[in-house]
Amino acid sequence: MDIDRLSKEKDSYQVWLDNRIEEAYTIASEAKSKGLDFSEAIEIPRAADLASRTEKLLEDPYLYPDPERKDVTALRIEGPLRSLLLTHDRETAAIMIAISVTKEMHIKTGDKRRAIDSGLRVGLAVLTEAVLVAPLDGIGEVRLLNNEDGSEFLSIDFCGPIRAAGGTAQAMGVLIGDILRREMGVSRYIPTVSEVERVKEEFGLYRANLQYKPPPEETELIVNECPVMINGEETERMECAGYKEVRNIVNGNGTFRTRVRGGVMLVIGEGLCLKAPKIRSHTERLEVPGWDFISRFADKQKSSGLEGSRDKKSRIIPKEERYMGDVIAGRPVFGEPREPGGFRLRYGRSRATGLAAAGLNPVTMEAMGGFLSVGTQMKIEGPGKACAVTPCIEIEGPTVLLKNGNLIKIQTKKEWREVEGELDSIWDSGEILLGFGEFLENNKSLIPSSYSIDWWAADVADSIDNQQKIGVFSDIVEVPVRDLPPGMPFNGAVNRGGEDSLERSWRKRDWVSFLKGLNLNWSQMKKICESFGTAVPPPWNLWWSDLPIQFIPALVKNLLNYGKIESGSLRIVGVVDNWPLSLDHDDMGIGSPVMGEWPRWTELSRHGVVKSSLMTLGLCHSHDEGDIVIPHFWESLLDGLGLEWQEGNIRVRVDVNPLVSEFVDRISSSLVKIDSIESEGVDYSDVSMARSFLEDYEVERALQIVRRSSSLPRWEDAVPCRIGSRMGRPEKSGAREMSPLVHSIFPIGEYGGPQRLISEAAKKGTIRVVVGPRLCQECGRQSPHVTCHHRIEEGNHIECGGRTILAPRKKSGRRKGERTAVNLGSVLEAKRRRLGLDRLPQKIKAVKGLFSEEQSPEPLEKGILRALHGVSVFRDGTSRFDMSDVPVTHFRPSEIGTSWKKLVELGYTHDIRGSTLTSDHQMLELFPQDFILSSLAEKHLLSTCSFVDDLLKRFYRMKPFYGAKNRQDIVGHIAIGLAPHTSGGVACRIIGWTDASAGYAHPLFHAAKRRNCDGDEDSVMMLMDGLLNFTQTILPANRGGRMDAPLVLTTRLNASEIDKEALNVDCSWNYNRDFYEATLSQPHPKEISEIVDTVEGRLGMIGEIRGYGWTHDSGPLDAGPSNSSYKTLVTMKDKLDSQLDLGSVLRSVSVERVAKQVIESHFLPDMRGNLMAYTRQKIRCVKCGESYRRMPLAGKCIKRTVRSSGGFGGSGDSSCGGNVILTVSEGAVRKYIQITEEVILEYGVDGYTKDRVDWMSASVDSLFKNDRVTVMTLEDFI
Repeated sequence: MDIDRLSKEKDSYQVWLDNRIEEAYTIASEAKSKGLDFSEAIEIPRAADLASRTEKLLEDPYLYPDPERKDVTALRIEGPLRSLLLTHDRETAAIMIAISVTKEMHIKTGDKRRAIDSGLRVGLAVLTEAVLVAPLDGIGEVRLLNNEDGSEFLSIDFCGPIRAAGGTAQAMGVLIGDILRREMGVSRYIPTVSEVERVKEEFGLYRANLQYKPPPEETELIVNECPVMINGEETERMECAGYKEVRNIVNGNGTFRTRVRGGVMLVIGEGLCLKAPKIRSHTERLEVPGWDFISRFADKQKSSGLEGSRDKKSRIIPKEERYMGDVIAGRPVFGEPREPGGFRLRYGRSRATGLAAAGLNPVTMEAMGGFLSVGTQMKIEGPGKACAVTPCIEIEGPTVLLKNGNLIKIQTKKEWREVEGELDSIWDSGEILLGFGEFLENNKSLIPSSYSIDWWAADVADSIDNQQKIGVFSDIVEVPVRDLPPGMPFNGAVNRGGEDSLERSWRKRDWVSFLKGLNLNWSQMKKICESFGTAVPPPWNLWWSDLPIQFIPALVKNLLNYGKIESGSLRIVGVVDNWPLSLDHDDMGIGSPVMGEWPRWTELSRHGVVKSSLMTLGLCHSHDEGDIVIPHFWESLLDGLGLEWQEGNIRVRVDVNPLVSEFVDRISSSLVKIDSIESEGVDYSDVSMARSFLEDYEVERALQIVRRSSSLPRWEDAVPCRIGSRMGRPEKSGAREMSPLVHSIFPIGEYGGPQRLISEAAKKGTIRVVVGPRLCQECGRQSPHVTCHHRIEEGNHIECGGRTILAPRKKSGRRKGERTAVNLGSVLEAKRRRLGLDRLPQKIKAVKGLFSEEQSPEPLEKGILRALHGVSVFRDGTSRFDMSDVPVTHFRPSEIGTSWKKLVELGYTHDIRGSTLTSDHQMLELFPQDFILSSLAEKHLLSTCSFVDDLLKRFYRMKPFYGAKNRQDIVGHIAIGLAPHTSGGVACRIIGWTDASAGYAHPLFHAAKRRNCDGDEDSVMMLMDGLLNFTQTILPANRGGRMDAPLVLTTRLNASEIDKEALNVDCSWNYNRDFYEATLSQPHPKEISEIVDTVEGRLGMIGEIRGYGWTHDSGPLDAGPSNSSYKTLVTMKDKLDSQLDLGSVLRSVSVERVAKQVIESHFLPDMRGNLMAYTRQKIRCVKCGESYRRMPLAGKCIKRTVRSSGGFGGSGDSSCGGNVILTVSEGAVRKYIQITEEVILEYGVDGYTKDRVDWMSASVDSLFKNDRVTVMTLEDFI
């Protein structure tokens, strides 16, 4: 890579970002200083790295010696932590800084408990990149309790938000706690029998999802041996019965915790049990005593792995059924596990894959019923659990069978549109692009690579290592040397230096691209195979390993008897008369299968042996009356079957019938040996050889015959593996809205009616709502607002406007609000005048109540202006837009709707080849913090910008900031990216737009948010909106309320400090021959990581964020359907019909199995749940929304309401009197019964499933039908 140029571009880019962010902070600081908000300072502190983020995240209150006195300087950990991170790994640095903070805090306060609390949270923050809420809300109370002998021990309360930290951080939190309590001289935890049994009981009652639920004996071992008490807050509704009130399992106020504690389950199950090997590595390295018990779990995992490694590694790739366990109606299955016809694996990374995203041909996305769009989640068989879909035009699209019998490959949308109406079946779904890094990240062994054009090109490129071979190659392909790429593709003198590495890299890439684009004939291909030792490349490399060898004799016989060469095509006469067929077993002409049954995927009974064989091999052909015509690539068919052709006639070169007979006999004898394993005197070495032979046959099938009968020296498997998949979540691109939509975080109770309109509440006069009392520093009166709303003089609309402070509270608790009278109409009028508006918006939607600790409403002016501009607000005061996460490392200006001239202004001065940017079609490498938005966000962001400008102008009395009139005006502005489970935003720059319903960003940017691209969705907000409107004061006071809030802003990305998954992203322009050959032995990715270029290998260099490569071009970034069919189809019946229709045409899917899975995993649980909900439902008032467990005796709502003041009656209490209705209707219970019965009737299911449906239907009927009442008509008496 061009290190000098890339380094200068990086430095210039970071300076640009810093300057723009500083400009925004300066303006926002000026606005905040006016005293119109809760805080006079911006509440989103900036942080450039992990050390800075950690300090700013925890500073208040955990780094202050006395949280109540801010005049005492807080501990400064940024510098020491930064130094530790430079010299130690993150885990070691976390432990060391935690010890340092604990000691320093103890010196300042003398409080052991507080010292341990602060140190523990700092350590956990470092482990979670200081972007999660786990250090804040994932740990509740840290207490020093007493053992039965009176000694003190450390108890850590783990809460629900600790789940986001992951198993390793959870377990490390316990380890750090143990280290810190030793430093403070606190004794170890000695549990009582009751405390041990309580945890065992809780595991039995816990119903939430756990990756691992330990058996009682393992739970007992951990609780008894762990030196720290793993405690937690109650999270579940289920109460313990056997050990309900247990000593030390209490709240801070001494009350017993009787319900299940989810945090304890998470830390023990997913932390200490699952991550035992990692924890042991730290305890052994640091020589921490008392952790020998963790070795038992680590040894258990290791021994199970070793047992598997002692055996010979099986060549058969195991099926992974997990993704098929939860099939949802309307979300299709695209391929069953390892089933031929499913997605064929192709190694590589496009510029829009990696970090769990996978590539599909855009035609494949269309062919899958339109259910796959950019950003749509697919649940896959491996290597990970799921992936987001992105387009890749360089991989193969689907192979389809038409109603006229033609089998064709589709590569363009135009071709697909021409044949879509004539589709009989999708014989093959095409390829899926997955990189080496996906296997490395998921700790899965590599799967043997297919012999793709990529492998063939790598073979040729690595073989041409001298000028003579270039001449030979030139003669074969009939291309003059001067027209070949310059230089040699392989330089054997690489290690001796003397050549620029950048030039060498580009030369290799140019050669590989040239080789992949060659259009060779059979003769040229044969000569290359013989001269350079390559295998037969596609499209001549047929899918031999799918074809049962017993098909071969009949296929050869038909080729010899009825085959002839005409006009360059192979014609097989009369073999598809009366197609499609319906053959019985006896009519197939190939005898009985030697193993089990004929594979379903061959569809032998429908097509006959010849056509079925050709289709199984993936050889495209057409029907001409009763003949099959193969226009291309038939040469490899004949050569592989030991045939040759001369003057249009086909004849035998090698007789394959004896070979087939030999293999069939060996298969039969091997099966006999295996069946006789229980007999006495069996030679187990023979049985082992028999199993090995059968395994080889199952993997290679007809390929074994081809390798012995072909005239070519080398054949490799074209289809060693398929990847099963189904649809997960549809792609997302939409404004983040509270439910229901809210403009103003201002409480109006029930006064606003069902739509919660402020205008309706204002009509009631003075309303009484729960708000936090505040005192005006100017007039001394109470006001719930940040600025005093009282008028200076009666009859004068001008408000006092004095800044208020918190008033003394009359009660204690999580929330401090009091019921207060608010003359909303008067306040609204004053706000309207202050904002300079002629009239207020008709619909300003507010909230019923506030859930923050102070329960103080945000300034009402902000809600008015949001309603004016049609902008909704999230619970933290910001306005956001959600988009599915999709990675991208390179783009063209034409793809993002931004001119090259504008991009030059933004720092994109050169393309990836180092040429000056002068065109919209040059390829550029994305800067790591640049963001490409979905065009669906245009309206929302323009409205947000207008709102912010109006807010600055009317509320803060300052100049507008954005002035955006169209989407191009937003390009170049800074935004904040934020993931829902985190508490740290990441600064990004908007550079363009895409028509996809997804947000494109660099893999490092997504990882900085602690996200990957497996179908997740995150939000983006404009920077100025966040700086002006975000405040922690209005965040919910409940546990986890600080999640999904930008408590800190990362301004620079550091590849070594983000989520480690990004370090496994591929960066190479191509894989070399050694990689492809290594995959054949299915090694662990770490065994060959040195021959693949990943981000981790570039850490500490400019290459960690710049100079990435890709192996396959994605084509247009938004290719494929613009929206998934799941979103465009309206009713569930339409979605289900489309799902099953697609399953009916996919060869890799049994539609009967899909129908059964939908019923069992979706419809039946839903019907059962709705039936239970109906019998346990509450009654709801349509007027005020109050709910009751039982029908009130009055027959109407009896909730006491407070009448607003006005008229002669004054204020007083009365009952609501509204009508009450059921919350679950009969229709909700019955909604899936009819559609389920229709599915059973059309597709059929097993008897057990049908009986379950019948029983459920009868149960519903018995609930809603009165068996004693028979409705009769006159006809019944005739």
